[in-house]
Amino acid sequence: MNTTHSDILYVGIDGGGTNCRVRIVGPSGELLGQGLGGTANPSHGLSTVIQSMTNAINMALCQAGLSEQHLKRLVVGAGLAGLHLPRYRTMMEQWQHPFHAIYYTDDLHAATLGAHDGKDGAVVIVGTGFSALSMVNGQKTAIGGYGFLQADHCSGSWLGYQAVQAALLAHDHLAPQTLLSELLFEQLEARGYLLADKLADAKAREYGTLAPLVFRAAEQGDTVARHIIADSSEFLTRIIKQLAQTNPPRISLIGGVAQQLVHYLDSDIVTQLSAPIHSAEYGAICFAKQQHQLISTSLS
Repeated sequence: MNTTHSDILYVGIDGGGTNCRVRIVGPSGELLGQGLGGTANPSHGLSTVIQSMTNAINMALCQAGLSEQHLKRLVVGAGLAGLHLPRYRTMMEQWQHPFHAIYYTDDLHAATLGAHDGKDGAVVIVGTGFSALSMVNGQKTAIGGYGFLQADHCSGSWLGYQAVQAALLAHDHLAPQTLLSELLFEQLEARGYLLADKLADAKAREYGTLAPLVFRAAEQGDTVARHIIADSSEFLTRIIKQLAQTNPPRISLIGGVAQQLVHYLDSDIVTQLSAPIHSAEYGAICFAKQQHQLISTSLS
């Protein structure tokens, strides 16, 4: 199929550890459709990521009044969690995709482009995972993004993991009793060995679903939960201060956990933050357009 510029539709994918969000726009940037899928973190395997992306794109196509016959018209920018790690980029590049073209980057890069309308700025993503990036005058400064349990000290998965650890230690009377034990029992119907068994093969996404319990317990005055959140807030403060040293024009916090942790930050830190201008899907579209233009120019 020969695809002219006027035929091309651009797709932006924001693939996180929990959800995959898709946006399709026309040649002039007009929104045509949006879609939602499951996890798009390559650590869950190539087939899982492909399924999540495909489901979200098909949903967006349907909303746009288009069908799978239009896949060859799509120029896709895919910002996926974990894609800064070489093993996962190599894995994704094995996919024999059905699109006109696909360009890969990590979700942090896409989020930064979106948050600052393609201009300089810094972003901290705190969702299922954690990572941060500053882009100033062509220089990139990255922090974190090492993955679950490596150094994810304020992410949703880390909060959930800390909740489980606190509950198990309390169960053995090796740590203070905590409301987290009851909240975990309500959600998972397990304590002690049964709780450990239920989470034996759990990944970041499963622990991330437990993060809201920490905030619930803290709001009800639980000392253990408040301590976990205080540690996370202090860690997030250090990240923001370190990013500020690169002199970005703007710093944005992105992600569900970030929106909850921001309430626990000191006011002098909060005043340094700016709301994202656009979504990560928008940033992924910016990236796709940039890369496609470079390729088209080099071939002409």
